[in-house]
Amino acid sequence: MDLQTRKEKLDALNSRLRRKKFVAILLALFTLGVNAFAWFVFSTHSDYTYDGRVAAWDVEVKEGEQLVNNVIVAVDMKPGMTDFSKTYTINNLGEVTAKVSYAVKSFTILGRTVNMSSISNVDNYLQNYYPFSIQVSTNKTTIAPGESATFNVVVHWDFEDSTAYYQLNDIYDFNETFSYYTKSGSTYNVFNATSENYAANRNSLYLEKDDADTYFGMECGTYQDTTHLTCLELKLVLTVEQNS
Repeated sequence: MDLQTRKEKLDALNSRLRRKKFVAILLALFTLGVNAFAWFVFSTHSDYTYDGRVAAWDVEVKEGEQLVNNVIVAVDMKPGMTDFSKTYTINNLGEVTAKVSYAVKSFTILGRTVNMSSISNVDNYLQNYYPFSIQVSTNKTTIAPGESATFNVVVHWDFEDSTAYYQLNDIYDFNETFSYYTKSGSTYNVFNATSENYAANRNSLYLEKDDADTYFGMECGTYQDTTHLTCLELKLVLTVEQNS
């Protein structure tokens, strides 16, 4: 192969590589009983054209002024905790509009994986279904060339709020020291739960906030001590791609 032909092939290869960008960034929230993982995936449509030519495609993610890659973040999560918040900036340095989306890949508590496909509003579930709240959001669904968006993770856990009630699911095991309730309209009524009738009624029962806090505090501690695994694991994927 002569020098000119080799140069042409190298130039063509470099041009293709400039058009494609794939970066995986791992965010892990290691907590007292809680893990959250987020993968940032940047992809491109290789056939996208701009003004008759292939448009430059370049996206970066920063935490403050620091470019992020394989980030591990420690979080001390417990009832009454100070809110934990992490914000990442997504900069569109290319010439085409970027599209932003995210999805929950899995949600596991006490080693039990929740069937997220059966949940119609995942954001509401993460924010309101448990005594702790996990909020994941982006402030934009599209990013124009030269502009930015943010990806946010907020963990919040109030303490001693007896006015709140939480519906049970198969994450909750029976505990005879708790008071259980059924719901009729907006009224909560005491239910005489026993080890014999609990399983059959569990999905229609509720716990007050204080008991829900205590349940996860105790069960997560026991789970971690016996398995050496984290109590809760949330896996998210945020995708940024060319908006064709």
